[in-house]
Formats: sequence, C-alpha cells, structure tokens
Amino acid sequence: MAVGSPGMQAKHAADLGCEFGHMWTMGGGGDDTWVREGGRYAGLGGDGVIATDAEFGANIMESDAKGHGDFWDEEDGVASLSLRNQANVMVGRYGDVALKREASW
Repeated sequence: MAVGSPGMQAKHAADLGCEFGHMWTMGGGGDDTWVREGGRYAGLGGDGVIATDAEFGANIMESDAKGHGDFWDEEDGVASLSLRNQANVMVGRYGDVALKREASW
C-alpha cells in the first residue's frame, strides 16, 4: 500500500513483486501538485511513475485527505474515508474499499 507517495522508482506495481490487483494506493491533500512533472515524480532523482498513475497498475482508493498528513485522521472517534479504506485493505475486506479506479495493465 502506498499513501501520498512521491514515487516508487518502479514503472509498474509488478516490478515490485506485487501480483496484479494486490497493490493499493491513494493520493490526496494536494500531493500531486508538487510531485507531478510530466507524469513522473520530481525532486527525488528517480524515473518511476507516481503510484496513482494508471500505468503503474495499482488499485486507486478514494481519499478525503485535505493535507499530506491527513490520510490517518479521525474526528470524534469516526475514521476518515482514507483511514477506513486503508483498514479494509489491511484486513482483506477488498469489497468494502471505495475505489477511484481499479487496477489495470
């Protein structure tokens, strides 16, 4: 799972040893505004794609993060959508994950 990742230094999830459909990622909180540069991540010296790019081949989870550190928020004891999605992946409840886009090759 990659959350708010600036880049993977890999062109595809499979390059990391992940079987198709087993890589999960989410963006949000304005992350793409500073990492995106022609579809590649900038500032880290690599040439991998951003994990939320379609060609990377990950399931893209919906996110309600407003800032880079908001992927794990809860308010009044209620987990954010971002946090619930991550929890569902971790416990194998894949059908309960709100998806922005399903993995494709």
